[in-house]
Amino acid sequence: MKLAVIGGSSYYTPGLIEALNESDLRVELVLNGRSKEKLTQVTEVCQNLAQKEIDISMTTDLKKALDGADFVLLQVRIGGMEKRGEDESFPKQFNLVGEETILPGGASLAVRTLPYLEEFSKTLLEVSPNAKVMALTNPNNMVIDYFNRYLGIDAIGFCDLPTSLIRGVVEAFTGEKKGIEEIWPEISFKYYGINHLAFLGDINYKNKEIDIVSIAPKLGLDPLLVETLGLLPVSYLRYYYSTSSVLEIAKDSPTRGEVLAKQEETLKEDYQKAAGKKPQSLSKRPVPWYKDVVVPYLKASLTKGEMILVTQNKGALADLQDDSVAELPVIIKRGKIHRLYQGSMPPVIKGLVVSVSESERLIVDGIAKRSPKIFRQGLIAHPLIREYKKAEAVMEEIKRIDKVKWL
Repeated sequence: MKLAVIGGSSYYTPGLIEALNESDLRVELVLNGRSKEKLTQVTEVCQNLAQKEIDISMTTDLKKALDGADFVLLQVRIGGMEKRGEDESFPKQFNLVGEETILPGGASLAVRTLPYLEEFSKTLLEVSPNAKVMALTNPNNMVIDYFNRYLGIDAIGFCDLPTSLIRGVVEAFTGEKKGIEEIWPEISFKYYGINHLAFLGDINYKNKEIDIVSIAPKLGLDPLLVETLGLLPVSYLRYYYSTSSVLEIAKDSPTRGEVLAKQEETLKEDYQKAAGKKPQSLSKRPVPWYKDVVVPYLKASLTKGEMILVTQNKGALADLQDDSVAELPVIIKRGKIHRLYQGSMPPVIKGLVVSVSESERLIVDGIAKRSPKIFRQGLIAHPLIREYKKAEAVMEEIKRIDKVKWL
């Protein structure tokens, strides 16, 4: 198979090679990035790590990278870590959560990212219209929504949070660490939500029901919260259920983007010194998404597999629109995705998930139609923003920092 990695100059791309090395996949890999110097450094490390089943080349030409691709992995970050830091810091002035996938920071990132997808999609449809697009790029819900509803591309999104939570549950229950592919045949559950706003419940492992309240402390979760919900939330739910604490901690703390930007400066120096070898500093930030999601999906596309993907809902969650995005358990058989019906969400979480889903959908609509009114509606609809004057002030700040003329 030919796999094109767009954003392949990421310093963390060697993690993909290590994950591929552990598989039996034969891959023609093309790394694409905008900076030739950085792309060359990363490619050299990847080539030195790769086993004989993996052929790696590089190009700064998007069209050449996409030409003939069977799969495309999109991992671009428009604006880099510097802009991520800005996305996560400007909400503080409005006493709002600062996180790159949650509004308002997620709206700022979307304003920069979705227009890039238009350029990307035009090129892809010209040279490889049948390629399967897989996105790690954030804000993932909005990226996948834009691809599907506006660009005519049936893209899917990847996130390691669901598999990390499931692995953690099994370890807390059994006391044993297991790989996600070993777990899938033995586990059943319900999974409700969208990317970075999802819940796990009704869990059975090896035909034994798991008491989620008893294992909550081992997962770093408050047992009272878990008992109240009757579900295990992914880690990002702290932004919604512990908002005051998150805001208090954020006052005197650097943003995640600022921390990662400093790490990238160190990595830049280490890559220059490494002369084609993997820098030791890469181990400071694990990249589980390659091993837990990307490579398993590629394998399942050729045979069969189970996983959780960000994809169009198509009726799997009864409370979301059919063409809205959901994070869903699926079975993949030779490239065909079969969504597992989850039914209606429990009332305790339904309002939150639906409101965030509709808010992000409005942001996507606003960007697609270049409509300030619809974009503003998306901000007001979000449960963490709500106030219309605050939404207007946020929109003006996004217009300023991202230099968006149509807002």
